[in-house]
Amino acid sequence: MKVLILSISTGQGHHATGQAIEAEFQNMGVTCKTLDAYEYIEPILSELVSKGYLLSTAYAKRLSSKVYDIVVKKNKPVNKYSVPKITNTVWARDLRHYIDEYEPDVIICTHVLSATLVNIMKEKNWIKALTVGIVTDFTVHPLWEECRLIDYYVTPSELLEFQIARKGLEPGKMLPLGIPIKPKFSDRMDRMEARKLLGLDLYKRTILLMSGSMGYGKIDESIEKLDSLDIDFQVIVVCGNNKRMYQKVSELQTRKRFDIYGYVDNVDIMMDAADCIITKPGGITSSEAMAKGLPMIMINPIPGHEMRNAEFMLNNGLALYATKSFPLNEAVFSLFKHPDRISYLRGTIELYGRQHSSQNLCKFLVKEVQERGIALVEEAETES
Repeated sequence: MKVLILSISTGQGHHATGQAIEAEFQNMGVTCKTLDAYEYIEPILSELVSKGYLLSTAYAKRLSSKVYDIVVKKNKPVNKYSVPKITNTVWARDLRHYIDEYEPDVIICTHVLSATLVNIMKEKNWIKALTVGIVTDFTVHPLWEECRLIDYYVTPSELLEFQIARKGLEPGKMLPLGIPIKPKFSDRMDRMEARKLLGLDLYKRTILLMSGSMGYGKIDESIEKLDSLDIDFQVIVVCGNNKRMYQKVSELQTRKRFDIYGYVDNVDIMMDAADCIITKPGGITSSEAMAKGLPMIMINPIPGHEMRNAEFMLNNGLALYATKSFPLNEAVFSLFKHPDRISYLRGTIELYGRQHSSQNLCKFLVKEVQERGIALVEEAETES
């Protein structure tokens, strides 16, 4: 059995999802490769998409939000003679060369843009592989409407069935197994043991403040708000790849203990050590926190998909959402002031969280490929 994971470079989340799936397949002894679809088709295209995404979400949020809303309001499929459709068909033809050579049994798309290319290949009968699309947010992006031929849609929750159906996709194709995350986020370490590993005060409330892998958000302002509270707690601060922000917050003078980090690879242990996490509501980070049973306070969502994530989390009692009228310090105060509030959030998270999502997906696909193989053999024997 051979698996091909198709990703697109727009932030680290989609790659992290692919890495989690690939690692799980390798543990099972399954041959698996990951390919950046746009990088293979044209490296310049990949760079433009990657930088365009980062610039629009960091410096043109209002424009990014309007573009997303326009796409959402579009209620008809892309015309087959439109420029996007023709362009995607050309790119799909280029990508087909790699797929024909590798001959995968399963193609997994961790980004809707790669899924649209695979959908075109299905339209043209260019591929026979089992196809899977990963919905990496708690909302179904409008472009998934262009992926009706994909065999399965992996979603973070069964509650997305309403959106799946509304967008004209088949609810029967939905696999609510959760966004695939690395196994270390499914496992849980004792809180005191995690704090000991990080050199923290074992008995003090602990907050994990994260800005995402790209270092988005005004972490310095969040630190100032947290430091103003007359509640005793310690804070782990992760600035990601934003070296300028790391330097800036490292120089801040605070009353409370703030442990400042740049990019780290032990966020799982930090989550185990924390009583709550303050972060952007990205689909991957939210899924990791939920797998850890960690209450969340959402800040600075990217317009579009992350705003939809925030709505989902808030409406289903999974997190608090800090805004201008409900600032971060008030959100933390309300969370810690009433002990039952944290217990309530943890209970809801346990209901909706998905542990072992990567493992469950890979097991399902291995079984599915085996059953398809048996069915093909039986069909051939019947015909003969």
